[in-house]
Amino acid sequence: MTDQQIALALAEAHNYADVDAYVSDLLLSSAFLPEAEDAAPDLSLAEDLRQLWTVSAAPFKELLALMGLNQSACSRRFGVPLRTVQGWALGERECPTYVRRMMAELTGLIR
Repeated sequence: MTDQQIALALAEAHNYADVDAYVSDLLLSSAFLPEAEDAAPDLSLAEDLRQLWTVSAAPFKELLALMGLNQSACSRRFGVPLRTVQGWALGERECPTYVRRMMAELTGLIR
């Protein structure tokens, strides 16, 4: 997946409450269809899209668990103040999508 496709997928995730609808719609979108007019969707991207939806749309507390980090470890690893991480985990404030992406990439949750 290209960086442009990843950015689009992460931005679109907030528009979907259902991960299956998200994956289906994106696989059929022009950004993800192969170049040939009669080409079928690349179903190998489905799992990557599911992971991107989780990174973007899941509660931050769930994302921490998927990355294998607790709040303190997240704070130390990424240099984010602990109070900020706590606010994200409690839902008091929203962790920006670009930060979620960076954390997920650096912990190997997405590639």
